[in-house]
Amino acid sequence: MAAASRARVAYLLRQLQRAACQCPTHSHTYSQAPGLSPSGKTTDYAFEMAVSNIRYGAGVTKEVGMDLQNMGAKNVCLMTDKNLSKLPPVQVAMDSLVKNGIPFTVYDNVRVEPTDARHRFQSHQTHTGTD
Repeated sequence: MAAASRARVAYLLRQLQRAACQCPTHSHTYSQAPGLSPSGKTTDYAFEMAVSNIRYGAGVTKEVGMDLQNMGAKNVCLMTDKNLSKLPPVQVAMDSLVKNGIPFTVYDNVRVEPTDARHRFQSHQTHTGTD
């Protein structure tokens, strides 16, 4: 490939990169191929979640029960905090689980940074099924 052709390909790739999705997930440049990053850095970082599907948009919370049913879930733990548990999104998720016949337990003592003691307590609850 001629040098001019390579330069043209690199130019087109940079233009595509700039025109791509600008959401927080896709607008970063740190996992781009070396030489294509506008900053000129050559360090390549990769992050992969091979089995996770992250969906977002209007109404997706209503589908959580159907998704878990399709995954064959037998019993679900819905984790939230005391404040969120009073808000509509958590109720919508619970309604979806009920509608799709998914048994669930709500754990509403989640905090931002769990301590070791809280982790042991939660682990004990998980294994014994007690509060």
